[in-house]
Amino acid sequence: MSNPTSIQSFLDSQVSYLLVVEEILNEWSGEGCLQFPNLMSTLIIKMDWQDKEGEKTARAKEPIIREYVRTHPDWHVTRGAHGGIMRASEKQKKEDTRLAKEKAKAEMILALEAELARKKALAQTTASPVTDNTNIASE
Repeated sequence: MSNPTSIQSFLDSQVSYLLVVEEILNEWSGEGCLQFPNLMSTLIIKMDWQDKEGEKTARAKEPIIREYVRTHPDWHVTRGAHGGIMRASEKQKKEDTRLAKEKAKAEMILALEAELARKKALAQTTASPVTDNTNIASE
């Protein structure tokens, strides 16, 4: 199915600034997350949207840019105080590290429980048996 002319022209009009967004993201080499306001300010400068009309354009395009970045396979968007845009590979590394820590913690807990059970069993086998006091004569 082909797109109607109006839809195709709208989509074509989005390509120019999305290419600039792609360029900004690929040039970014910082640690942590790139904040959306920083991305937008860089885009505004690169696209020369610094006048009143440009500010309106930037505000209108921001939801489209956010959706583009959220659905991009190379980027991951996080929320919160230190949230923003991060490389999907960095997110995967963080997730792998977290899973490795959880696995190591679970293995350590199992090892500690096994050691505790071994010591408890050893203590029960070496405990002094209760002696039968029924044959003690009382005076």
